[in-house]
Amino acid sequence: MKKSSFLRRYSMDASPQPQVFINFRGDELRHRFIGYLKKALERNGINAYIDTNEQKGLHQKVFFKRIEESKIALAIFSPRYTESKWCLDELVKMKECMDANKLVVIPIFYLVTPYTIKLQMGDFGDKLREVGKDVDDVRQKNWIEALKSVPKNIGINYDGKSDEHLLIGEIVEEVQRALKKIALQNGEVEQKTKMLRPNTSTSSSSISHNNNIIVSENQNELAGLKQRLEELKEKLDLSHKETRIVGVFGMPGIGKTTLVKKLYDEWKHNFQRHVHMVKIREKSNSYGTPSLQRMLLRGLLSDTYTEISDEMTYDSVESELLEKKVFLVLDDVTCKKQIQALLGNHKWIRKGSRVVITTRDRTVIRQLEYTYVVPRLDLTDGLKRFSFYAFEDHNCPYPGILRDLSTKFVDYSRGNPLALKILGRELLSKDKDYWSQRLDTLAQVPSPRIQDLLRVSYDELSKEQKEAFLVVACFFISGDEYYVRSLVDSEDPDSTGDAASEIRDLADKLLISISSGRVEMHDLLSTFGKKLCSSLPTENKLIWNHDSFSSTVKNKRMRFLDHPREKDQPNHQLSERDCVKGILLDMSELTDKLTLDSEIFSEMCNLRYLKVYNSQCSRDCDADCKLNFPDGLKCSMDNLRYLYWLQYPLKKLPKAINPKNLIELNLPYSKITRLWKDNKDTSKLKWVDLSYSSELHDISGLLGAQNLKRLNLEGCKDLTTLPQGMQEMESLVYLNLGGCTRLVSLPEMKLKSLKTLILSYCSNLEQFPVISESLEALYLQGTAIKVIPTSIEVLQKLFLLNMKDCKALLTLPDCLGKLRALQELILSGCSKLESFPELKENMKSIQILLLDGTAIKQMPLLLHCIESQGQDFANPHSHRGLGGDHSISSSLLSLCLSGNDLESLQNNISQLYHLKWLDIKNCKKLKSVPVLPPNLKCLDAHGCNSLEKVGNPLALLTVTGQIHCTFIFTNCNKLDQVAKSNIISYTRRKSQLMSDALNRYNGGFVLESLIGTCFPGCEVPSSFDYQGFGSLLEPKLPRHWCDNRLTGIALCAVILFPDYQEHESNRFLVKCTCEFESKDGPCISFTSIVGGWSVAGDEPRKIESAHVFIGYTSWLDINKRHVENHGKGCIPSKASLRFQVTDGASEVAKCQVLKCGFSLVYTPNDVDDISWETIGDIAPMKKEKEVDNANSNKHPRNDYSFWNQLNCGATSRRVECEELAEANISRTCFLD
Repeated sequence: MKKSSFLRRYSMDASPQPQVFINFRGDELRHRFIGYLKKALERNGINAYIDTNEQKGLHQKVFFKRIEESKIALAIFSPRYTESKWCLDELVKMKECMDANKLVVIPIFYLVTPYTIKLQMGDFGDKLREVGKDVDDVRQKNWIEALKSVPKNIGINYDGKSDEHLLIGEIVEEVQRALKKIALQNGEVEQKTKMLRPNTSTSSSSISHNNNIIVSENQNELAGLKQRLEELKEKLDLSHKETRIVGVFGMPGIGKTTLVKKLYDEWKHNFQRHVHMVKIREKSNSYGTPSLQRMLLRGLLSDTYTEISDEMTYDSVESELLEKKVFLVLDDVTCKKQIQALLGNHKWIRKGSRVVITTRDRTVIRQLEYTYVVPRLDLTDGLKRFSFYAFEDHNCPYPGILRDLSTKFVDYSRGNPLALKILGRELLSKDKDYWSQRLDTLAQVPSPRIQDLLRVSYDELSKEQKEAFLVVACFFISGDEYYVRSLVDSEDPDSTGDAASEIRDLADKLLISISSGRVEMHDLLSTFGKKLCSSLPTENKLIWNHDSFSSTVKNKRMRFLDHPREKDQPNHQLSERDCVKGILLDMSELTDKLTLDSEIFSEMCNLRYLKVYNSQCSRDCDADCKLNFPDGLKCSMDNLRYLYWLQYPLKKLPKAINPKNLIELNLPYSKITRLWKDNKDTSKLKWVDLSYSSELHDISGLLGAQNLKRLNLEGCKDLTTLPQGMQEMESLVYLNLGGCTRLVSLPEMKLKSLKTLILSYCSNLEQFPVISESLEALYLQGTAIKVIPTSIEVLQKLFLLNMKDCKALLTLPDCLGKLRALQELILSGCSKLESFPELKENMKSIQILLLDGTAIKQMPLLLHCIESQGQDFANPHSHRGLGGDHSISSSLLSLCLSGNDLESLQNNISQLYHLKWLDIKNCKKLKSVPVLPPNLKCLDAHGCNSLEKVGNPLALLTVTGQIHCTFIFTNCNKLDQVAKSNIISYTRRKSQLMSDALNRYNGGFVLESLIGTCFPGCEVPSSFDYQGFGSLLEPKLPRHWCDNRLTGIALCAVILFPDYQEHESNRFLVKCTCEFESKDGPCISFTSIVGGWSVAGDEPRKIESAHVFIGYTSWLDINKRHVENHGKGCIPSKASLRFQVTDGASEVAKCQVLKCGFSLVYTPNDVDDISWETIGDIAPMKKEKEVDNANSNKHPRNDYSFWNQLNCGATSRRVECEELAEANISRTCFLD
């Protein structure tokens, strides 16, 4: 990326202090994205700071200082961002500096959305609330305020669909722009202060004060202009010898005219001929497009000709024009014809000239090589602009209610300078109550001046574009682009050729935006559109609220309006109801039932969009439809494209309905029994949702819908079969028949495009014919299927097969191993399944295998293929071993065998190198566990009451990048002492290895590494140096206890469950609050989790005896605090540790801390002390991550993945398979 000379000069003169501070979730992004980003910034002369710049163990205040020293901070929000208290604390500090105008914060939304961040939704919010349970209310409140505030800044979105290098390039450009802006602003203040400084010293104080006020005013009024001007000048590049034409593009009010006027004033003296031609749109409308050329010639040749005749053209005076370079600014161009009239064939323009064209329509300048999109003002500049007009002293007060309200007005305007000016002037000299009231009414009572401004753009639209704009504003904001185009465009987006698209036209005119495949609209524009709908007595009338609907349907007198006549068409009239194009009715706004005439819609012959919904309960809702039709419904709705009616109250659609133009039909929770009797034209129908229409028994009316893409019949309990004619639906990609309990069979048919088939809980379905070879996701859970047909082997694209709770399933076909794309195989609850087939084929894609609750008595031979090849497993990193693609062992992440009658596991299970979750709970006959794989995050052996022995070592030891792992042996009451010793010894050595690796390779940034275990017992292991009775332990620490070899602390608690009471919550945590004291008082305090579990979707666990909980916590985070205090002479000599049991929210009174223990963990003097086949170095850790990343990206996730079907509290989202498994499969996971 080429740097401008300006930025090079700025970078060369820059201070060694960081220019950019990068705030990010370390272990999620550090090794790839952040590394590439930092290098890219440095290549462009930008000094970027990440935590590895500092020595290990420094206090967080050191990082806060780096934030204060920086000019810009990048807040990189990622899915796991809120797991880190450190990240959140940094964000709070960044917000403080941003609010004080000392820091520019640029948010980067990496695989998350700004909406999710601001509202703390989904998994992102759950993790925040989980972390927040361990901190005080003030700190948690600060986190939430920062998460709400920072994303308001205009940032950069990344949805994972494009190359990360493009994202990095965009970030670098944004940082460059921000740095130049900061430099320009600082330089402007210095320069103006010098110019205005008086020569005498007698009055310098007062005059300097006044000058500062003047500078502040100008700076606030023209906030952001300097930066934009520099960017535009770079596009024009005067050093370039060729002629350059630059198109300047932006929405109404964004500041195009102000920007080019400022440019013209600064540059006109560089050219002998210069013309600034304004209001070209108005001139063209008033005088005609051909007259524009004469107007421009008059300006260009004013020094040569006193009169410009009508016959004069560029060709006739070309020689005179070519004598001098020209600088032209053509403002407010609306079409290409105007450019053609103004510039002709360009031959008269001398080489080296510059032309700037401003427009609101991207298509006008699409052919130009150089364009500049005028950006919106960010929050800082927006506040300055707003404050100049809203406050008498032109400055926003800080802090206070008015500043908070100002921020909300800026947010509403989305950085539009003219809107900020209008709103500011309206609010000037008004009190706080008026401000608050005005903010609440903006959506209903928008500013008339803003409405007038936007009306100009609306009036320039074609008839079709106007209708599309209003429909999007009322119905389809945030809709999928293809979906919206299908419903709104005058031509089908699937049609061949260059189909017309009103949606794309609106995007070109910046009346909508298309972001990440979704159609969005500026709040100002959506408010304008809805307001316009309420006042338009024309064909484009859209009813979007209850009041408008009531007034229309209750008006018995028809008001007739003149209809515009087409050429050669007789004059005719339309009633007010004829003009209605769309109705959007929220039933939650109706207090009482509304009784309507059966022909209420029959007079709305132009109705295209009808949506009856309930905003309080979007789908499954107990409330009845409040629209009552005692005499039924009579209408044809010939032009209807979109019909959504929640809880449609009638048993059939109107007999006369004509669906020839219908594209989407949604009647969820309706009382309908069939659609229509006769064959009707449904050729345009693409989406149908009749879900939970429990009386529906016939869908033959859809047989003509050959272009249907999605059909949702979930919960249609009266549906017994599907019509054979469905085979003609060649475009169908999604079919949901879940919960159709009377469905007995599927017809023999082939749906060549079908990718997702859901037959979940079709409890009478006994056979499954393969109806599509294109299937990618197949849900058969809860069916009565006994046998899987061998024909399933043709499903070579299938990545998900869910057969959970198929109680009648007896066997699986041997050909199952031929499903090479299969990633997830779910057989949970198949209680009659006694064996798993020998996988002789190459199932290299399988990542999740769930076999819990089956009748399997032997562990599947998952490693059969490798064994048959005689490969060497002594080293899991061997190229001939698990690193290859010869077995499912190279991809398997999660294995669930719980509730089975297994007596043993495969001895070579340790070779499942990438296995992260192993669930064997309640395997009542299991007597031993062999050596386990090295990268397990969770082993859950709860309730294995026959278990006596475990491997020695418990699992292979290897350097790893994973942070948390846990081994649960609750209610394993037959564990012998040797097994317990192996468990204790392994966890200790594993913690030493992990802490040392983190210290060496992560620069001490990771907050804490944690490995824990629990097992039956009532004694603290003898290896703990400090022990005591009860929940409080206060050991005195030895001298030099915190030397460089200290890697962590070990904590132990013996928990007593009196009377063997079943714990009522499925969440159980043992916590320890630690305080380290010196002679001067407390100097280090923190809370650590010793152990526990979270059991999502399972029954609460019954603990049958006292249990020992052991946790090893890294000293890295604790040491950061200690190092700073050590410099002040604070050397802790005493510790106070208090243990307690919680359910995540409050203390569990039924459980008692019987004993506790504490020990300091040091790196062994001799590395050989960590024996037990310790293997590898940092290379295996990198190899592991590379393989995991490769596996997780093999196949895109599907919205209807089995996670939605499991009762695990999972959310529907597209994430990598490993993250899904971590969030859902490991129903028991160790909590940090």
